[in-house]
Amino acid sequence: MKQLKRSYACSARLLFALLLVCMIVGSVYDFQISSFLYPGKESSFGQFFAAFGELPAFLALICAGVLLFRHRGCLRRDWNVLFLIGAFGLILGGVFLSVHEATDNVPAMPAWVPLLVTVFFAAICSAALLLVTSGAQGKTVVRFVLTLIFVCVGTMLLINILKVPWGRARMRLIASTGNASYFTPWWKAGSSLKNQLVAEGVSPDEFRSFPSGHTACAACAMLVSLLPTVSKRFRGKEKRLGLSGALWTAIVAFSRLRMGAHFLTDVTMAWLVTLGLTVLGVYLFYFNKKFFQFVWNLISEREEQSYEEA
Repeated sequence: MKQLKRSYACSARLLFALLLVCMIVGSVYDFQISSFLYPGKESSFGQFFAAFGELPAFLALICAGVLLFRHRGCLRRDWNVLFLIGAFGLILGGVFLSVHEATDNVPAMPAWVPLLVTVFFAAICSAALLLVTSGAQGKTVVRFVLTLIFVCVGTMLLINILKVPWGRARMRLIASTGNASYFTPWWKAGSSLKNQLVAEGVSPDEFRSFPSGHTACAACAMLVSLLPTVSKRFRGKEKRLGLSGALWTAIVAFSRLRMGAHFLTDVTMAWLVTLGLTVLGVYLFYFNKKFFQFVWNLISEREEQSYEEA
């Protein structure tokens, strides 16, 4: 665990430094960067990631539900019904959110398409996780499940709490109207402009630019770097796993810039939110022994020692 801790800490610091640089650059050149990248129309590339870019967060919730259902035997028997409700709630909630977000972002897409895609990848990911965690102790898997839930649910809640009151206008609205005065820097909430234009008939969705929900949910893909904590076969591969998740996040973030949906600071701040919650979640459930032991004693029936602590 000490080696994993050093690896995670090093990766988190490096990513934070890179995102900080992007935040500084965006704070100065946000409008110029989006003006250069946004072609003024939608593309199939952008629509694909608009529909499925957020999938990692929803798949993580579904997989957490599957693992909770599979390993609920090590938890309190008198709470079994609650754990069953929680497990199926995570599974059904993940599927619903995936289909809802895909059809909301791409209205022309039939609901059966994202449903089929979600079920297909959820089945593959869940089966793979059940296979690789087959030799892990219940306590080890529950720690992993709690981290997934904490990061994914926390990310979605925090992003939407910030989005609504911030009211930053999207680049596509600015480009379509040709009114550069609608642009506001990320640190300045645009509620007054939003209220004025919404009253004139502009969709409220055009004022949900900061921060980017797609990027935040896409960044949940970096949680694959926690696989070494539940399966020895991934030991030593945490950096490569995290890099694959970061690559998906970067592609989704770029697609949102190309669609005129967000500015560089929008996607960067969203990534920082997910990174911050991931660091906090890993600290609470992996490295703060007192906190996790308290949670474990609350929900479990007996003491178990995970193989990484043995």
